[in-house]
Amino acid sequence: MNFSEALKVMKMGSKVSREAWRGINSFWYIPSGQEEIFQRRPDGKEGKVRLLDWTENEPDFYKDDDWWVVT
Repeated sequence: MNFSEALKVMKMGSKVSREAWRGINSFWYIPSGQEEIFQRRPDGKEGKVRLLDWTENEPDFYKDDDWWVVT
């Protein structure tokens, strides 16, 4: 799925990750009652995602279709 679809899934309460993140326990989610995306990193720390940082480093970020739902 692409980022737009992943965003919809996060808004419904699911966690999402990317193929490149598989096996490193990293995912994005939107906590209940929040409007911002949070990330859980491999070290267990969590924090808000700054989409601008991601799009600057990955120009095709919004077009990539390697997002998947974490189960």
